[in-house]
Amino acid sequence: MDNALKIAFVCVNYNNSDITLEYILNVIKIKKSHEVKIIVVDNASAPGDIAKLEKHVADYSDAILIRSDTNLGYFKGLNLGIDWALKNGFNQYQVVGNNDIEFHDNFLEVLQNLPLSENELIISPDIITINGIHENPHVVKRVSPVRMLMFDIYYSNYFFAKIITSFYSEARKPKPFDPERKHIYMGNGALYVLTPYFFKHFHKLWDILFLYGEEAILGGQIASVDGKILYEPELKCNHNESSTTSKLGSKKKYYIVRESYKVYRKYLKGNAKHTQ
Repeated sequence: MDNALKIAFVCVNYNNSDITLEYILNVIKIKKSHEVKIIVVDNASAPGDIAKLEKHVADYSDAILIRSDTNLGYFKGLNLGIDWALKNGFNQYQVVGNNDIEFHDNFLEVLQNLPLSENELIISPDIITINGIHENPHVVKRVSPVRMLMFDIYYSNYFFAKIITSFYSEARKPKPFDPERKHIYMGNGALYVLTPYFFKHFHKLWDILFLYGEEAILGGQIASVDGKILYEPELKCNHNESSTTSKLGSKKKYYIVRESYKVYRKYLKGNAKHTQ
């Protein structure tokens, strides 16, 4: 294949090495004649999980393990892998995100043949949950003042949040498949494809949050250089829905997200400036 991709897949592991093994096997299955490196960043998992993960990675020459002695969170963890990939010549495309992702067989062929403009820095695939819900396009336009007010109320008080959630859950319909390729403001945080044009502006993701709200920060990062996030409906993967964060209780999760919201709120409107 004359125009085979040289591409890095970066994921973060935290106490779920068996899921990471499934990720590794899936990427190997779809690689075909492309040059692929699977970079697993471990966020200070328990010793037993680390031991299993080391064995999993050692069994496959296409995979490497980067260990962090502390839990860095999501984007900081990904940035360790992104940095390794760049230092080792993987600056064409990088697929970065969760380890609970399963790529469709033609994922790399679709990416290989995708026409891009120089302002398209990120690609957001069609991410499909185990319940058949399509998580992209996540947020097409910048958040309106009315929706910002709703967010402010939601994060002002846990009981307000429960009330809003109960009404929202009853009214919410599963998001259907959107077949239209388009530019969006925010993609779902489970997976992103960093294009070669991303690396003309940045060498890392803005990683000012530990967990939750990264989509808003990345939307602001891309907007800061007048870049675009492209939703590509033909680029598909399945999402087994947050094997790590699902372990958090709903109330605990609410307070973690509320702290993150204080930081990422300004990025929802797309006018925040930040440098790293």
